[in-house]
Amino acid sequence: MTHVCVIGTRGIPGFVGGVETICQKLYPLMIRDNPSYKITLIARLPYNNQDSYQYENVDVKVIKALKISGFETFFHTFVALCYARIFIHPKIMHLHGIGPGFFSLLSRLLGFKTVVTHHSPDYKRPKWKWYAKLILKMGELFTVLFASRVICVSSSVKEELDSRFPFSMQKRVVIRNAGSLNEEPIQIDQEAFLKEIGVAPKKYILAVGRLDATKGFDNLIDAYLGLESTEFKLVIVGDNYITNDFVTKITEYRSDKIIFAGAHTGADLAVIYQNAALLVNPSFMEGYCLVVAEALSAKTPIIASDIPAHREFKLNEESYVKKGDVSALTEKLRAEDYSIYRSKSAELLQSNNTWEKNAKEHETLFSSLIS
Repeated sequence: MTHVCVIGTRGIPGFVGGVETICQKLYPLMIRDNPSYKITLIARLPYNNQDSYQYENVDVKVIKALKISGFETFFHTFVALCYARIFIHPKIMHLHGIGPGFFSLLSRLLGFKTVVTHHSPDYKRPKWKWYAKLILKMGELFTVLFASRVICVSSSVKEELDSRFPFSMQKRVVIRNAGSLNEEPIQIDQEAFLKEIGVAPKKYILAVGRLDATKGFDNLIDAYLGLESTEFKLVIVGDNYITNDFVTKITEYRSDKIIFAGAHTGADLAVIYQNAALLVNPSFMEGYCLVVAEALSAKTPIIASDIPAHREFKLNEESYVKKGDVSALTEKLRAEDYSIYRSKSAELLQSNNTWEKNAKEHETLFSSLIS
């Protein structure tokens, strides 16, 4: 029995966030594929008021985090590692993110084979104060120095990491996230569901993600408002766990044409993707963009900012727009037929990048640590 402990996520299932989506998909598949795995996930938030439960054979233990802005994940990781040593006794510790990666050395000293998944250089996000950015940069350094293995979720993340830390590169491996929406059968009344949101099929432009400044939703709104007239509504799906100045600023644009639909997951989210005329992801930074991956699996046309993480999907050249260029994005949105932004070759590539493949690659890596 190979016991893996997971730290660095708010929780599963149904929590909004890239790490949360990955954990919800990955670990049940690993157990299904190889029942010799036992996986315990230490979450920060309770699910349906439960502090201890199972989700698809994954054991979930909730240890509530201190509500200290910028330090929640930091303190939770320390406490969770100590709890794991005293009560869980795993062979492998899987830390998600360079914040938890700060404790790579502690994890090794506690006797765990330590894997850190580097999702993105989070210190580049403008929301963090200087001291939080410093901790995240140190977390990235300690991940590189002390982790047994480092998983990079995209080639662009690994290339940046290799350029900044040109040593111990043999410990790093790229395991791209999947992002497929095709696994869950849709059994809801799609037209009625879309009507609740306030849209009709193929009559809206979609953006999906956390309401965070790095996502560029303010630029998308400005670009949309630059259209003299349009039959399409703008729907932004996502929220934030806190209401900060940025959230307050962009939600002031809420109207019958600009809809903030809140967070959606599962079949509801798949319906929203599949019925969108266009997906726009104007993000300034990504590690691996689940939103683009999900849109490709839904065969939805895409406009994306021209950043390395988006280039990895090999979209049609027409789909890329310079990041932060509002006027260029407005021109893209003026296209008479959004199907020019559909990338069938990229859809085919993404169809081969399944969660099953992702799970097998994790199994191979974990097995190499204990063989």
